[in-house]
Amino acid sequence: MSIIIKSGLDEKNFWFDYFDAGTLSRVCQCPGRQGSNRVDAVASARIAKPGFSRNADTSRKHNWGTIRRQGPHPDSIASPIEIEKDTSIKIDKGKTLIYLERSNLIRFDNEALPDIQVLEGNVLLRHDDAYLYCDSAYLNQVTNSFEAFGRVKMTQGDTLVITSRHLIYNGDTKTAYLHEKVKMKNRDVTLTTDSLTYERDRNLGYYACGGTLKDKKNTLVSKNGYYHSDTKLAEFKYDVVAYNEDTRIESDTLTYNTSTEIAGMVGPTVIHNIDHDDPDSVETVIYSDLGWYDTKTDQAELLNRSRIVHDKHNFLTGDTIFYDNDQGFGKCFHNIEMNDTSNKMMLTGHYGYYQETDEIMLVTDSARIINYQDEDPIFAHADTLYSFAVDTNKVAIAYHNARVYSKEYQAISDSVMFNTIDSVTHLMQIPIMWNEEMQITGDTIRIYPKNEDEVDRMHVKGNAMVVQKEDSIHYDQISGKDLIGYMYDNELEHVEILGNAESIFYPTDDGELIGLNKMQSSYMHVYFRDGEGQRIKVFPSPTAIMYPMEQVIEPMLKLANFTWQIEARPKDKDDIFTRPKRATKEEIEAQKRAIREQEKAEKRKKRMENEANSDNKESK
Repeated sequence: MSIIIKSGLDEKNFWFDYFDAGTLSRVCQCPGRQGSNRVDAVASARIAKPGFSRNADTSRKHNWGTIRRQGPHPDSIASPIEIEKDTSIKIDKGKTLIYLERSNLIRFDNEALPDIQVLEGNVLLRHDDAYLYCDSAYLNQVTNSFEAFGRVKMTQGDTLVITSRHLIYNGDTKTAYLHEKVKMKNRDVTLTTDSLTYERDRNLGYYACGGTLKDKKNTLVSKNGYYHSDTKLAEFKYDVVAYNEDTRIESDTLTYNTSTEIAGMVGPTVIHNIDHDDPDSVETVIYSDLGWYDTKTDQAELLNRSRIVHDKHNFLTGDTIFYDNDQGFGKCFHNIEMNDTSNKMMLTGHYGYYQETDEIMLVTDSARIINYQDEDPIFAHADTLYSFAVDTNKVAIAYHNARVYSKEYQAISDSVMFNTIDSVTHLMQIPIMWNEEMQITGDTIRIYPKNEDEVDRMHVKGNAMVVQKEDSIHYDQISGKDLIGYMYDNELEHVEILGNAESIFYPTDDGELIGLNKMQSSYMHVYFRDGEGQRIKVFPSPTAIMYPMEQVIEPMLKLANFTWQIEARPKDKDDIFTRPKRATKEEIEAQKRAIREQEKAEKRKKRMENEANSDNKESK
């Protein structure tokens, strides 16, 4: 026999009517208890699951007790019902029963649906503090579970609401399986998907068929997702996209805290940032597979060799990066690279700072700058590297203990400056430059390129000098106030001395030094071939003396600005990080004074000798 139960309620009484599903005749009527505008939980639970016997029409058994009926079918309220406790439903310790709070209609059919109560119309079920509303449901108290249909809504506490078209709930595991138009709302957070599993004891909802999570600012879409309603932490995997008005995040794996609005990157991630309200704004793109991004402040901490690209040509790479997109600056730590591909200039080191405004870059700790405008790049190292943009021109400065290496020349100085608009290299404060076998010194040196492969000329200002070694104690020397050296095929071809020109050359015969040729004048032009002086033009009013080697003494060997520091010459692009000892400015000045004193002493000696010879002639 199939049974239908229908509830009734008037001003004084509440009852259940039991009907034969085949004949629709009322079998009996049972009183219920009413309180606080709903069926008392205990009473409703007791009559929620009858299980009528098939071979007795005078008794209806169910798993909580027995309902007995006396005599024929009554037309009014049946005789009082005796309830006998039945212990056939066992609940493990720590588990609780699902209770039926209300239903317009309850049906039973033990043959078609064993152990199932079919609930129809305005259904309300309760399990602990969770309430389930639906149009209809199958309730099974044996398995402590139910299946809900129609307009399904599950609430937990005062903040969590989940709606769908279909739900299966297991009371023992406290797990709900929801399908079709699923929406979970937790305060300002809404998660939508087509299939969701929600574990009440863990406050965890997850999906694997695609879903979308929205809060007040951000929208996140993924194939798989997990949301912890208590901690507000969400985890997303596969084809993850998170976006708001100015930011778009694409990732393989992403975490997101809906309370702090911070996204955590735990897989390959790309972040696009652009201010759509600013017409002059340019895009910044972040590449990282580990770190976090605060969507509220637009700040990020990036780990594991991340990269930031600003305006498509400025690249910032490092082991650890802190980046503030709103303020437009980043700090970088360990193995950093700041690369300006438009100006072909890169800065490397272990600490860096980048400011998007004026494209400011600063690098320290093993800092190196690479100017790769030419086919053979220029490498420079200093204590600190600093670069900035002026319109389309990029200026880079390396200061304190700078060392430069390129195939065309090598140099050391206190400071070096590069200028991309003309590719001129400026060596400042005690600079020394080497080209082939020649050493060039002065107060400042400017190197002008001819093209991508060749140096055109150099300009040495103040205390200019060119030195080339002949042997261990003899050096060809050119000195003057200023110097312009013209290059051909990256070798010094022609030198112009402008003011206070002096030179020392050692003519040779079959490789032997035959004398010391010393010249002085205001201006001097020296022409070289294969690194050897071929012709000298001195003007106006030059003076020249040729001393045989046997008359050459030590004070005559060096001009006043002489210095030879070949040990400090960078040998390759890695040798720029070494710091060999070099003569200080004080030591060079002391050497100049000593040479001048020697020259003065030699002149006094010669004058005294000439005077003595003159006196001897007069006495005779």
